[in-house]
Amino acid sequence: MKIQIKLLLALAFVNVSIAQNTTGILETVNTDGLYQINVPNQIRSFSNRNLSDFRIVDSEGQEVPYFIREKRSRLSTSKYVAFEMVSKENRKDTSTTIVFNNPFKVVEDIVLSIANYSGSKNFKISGSNDAIEWFGVLNSGRLSNLEGTNSTSIDKAIRVPSCSYNYLKIEFDDIRSLPINVLKIGGYANAITNRALQKVSTSAMSTVEFKEEKKTQIHIKFKNKEILNQVEFMVAAPDFYNRTVTIYKRVTRVVKKKEETYNKRLASFQLNSESPNIFSISEIFEDNIYIEIENKDSNNLVFSDISFFQKPLYVITSLKANENYSITTGSKTMKAPEYDLSFFRHHISDSLPQLQIKNIVKQAFTPTVKQEQSFWQQSWFMWVCIAATGVVVLFFTSNLVKDLKKE
Repeated sequence: MKIQIKLLLALAFVNVSIAQNTTGILETVNTDGLYQINVPNQIRSFSNRNLSDFRIVDSEGQEVPYFIREKRSRLSTSKYVAFEMVSKENRKDTSTTIVFNNPFKVVEDIVLSIANYSGSKNFKISGSNDAIEWFGVLNSGRLSNLEGTNSTSIDKAIRVPSCSYNYLKIEFDDIRSLPINVLKIGGYANAITNRALQKVSTSAMSTVEFKEEKKTQIHIKFKNKEILNQVEFMVAAPDFYNRTVTIYKRVTRVVKKKEETYNKRLASFQLNSESPNIFSISEIFEDNIYIEIENKDSNNLVFSDISFFQKPLYVITSLKANENYSITTGSKTMKAPEYDLSFFRHHISDSLPQLQIKNIVKQAFTPTVKQEQSFWQQSWFMWVCIAATGVVVLFFTSNLVKDLKKE
């Protein structure tokens, strides 16, 4: 019984292996830990839309847990920038005044690095463009909890009304408390950048001009169904244009027991010579799409290129040092795995070491060609023999029964 069970499991594994006909090799890592794997288009184009058939396998054939992470298309970063202190004046038992440059076009937050201080401190902030004439920015503020627990200093952020003065001045009230030691003043420069998308290759592109309808139709084909999140048009001519563009697919439906084909719109936007012609679109998952351009009475647009992109996907997994891992995918019937690791996705950093999948191979399915069999190898011949044998057995049995009755 045990042998039969093992055999069934082995056959099941073989069937899965045959179905997963796209493979790749994962880069070897030098240390144990969590890594993020960039899933390239070559893998995604042969996988299910939700990557349910994606598997990571170690050298012993065991599946390695993972979860899928799609990062935001826009990345926000902050960088600390030190402000130059122009002057620092201490009036004993009265006030401490610090003047510093503002390197930003607009400042909203000021970060003070202060030596540990037991107490609180009142202050006010003013601004100037020439360091001579000063105007109010923050009339009254208060710093408290100025003791760092693990350091000899503490950073305190002060929120101020948005301003663009070249110089800022902060005045601390020292009448009823000892002065504080401001070590440095700075702020954070925030930047928002778009994450690079993955380019999706097309297999064919053809253009048809409909003069009567005053439209241009571009037929785009992909080798497999692709996820599309962005499209970019590179217009070579003319210099000035403003056209309505529609992306659609052709769909067949049955109406009154008859099949009919219609155009289902997927996206629509304006191509304009005064704006970047790159458009984010609702996710499309197709292998055949059409682009329709309304020309009206203007000349047809000439494109140097039309490019498609998809948002990058990452697989987060825990790997062992110097272990060999392979990637398999391509089974359309496989369900998405449920690993414990996905439960901790919100506790895992977004900045993990990144790995690539290499040596990607798409194994073409080769159907088995049946050899021509002789008539005695055919199934019908076997059934004829079985029937004939049955008749013979029945004949001899009936004769034997008759002989026994005579006796």
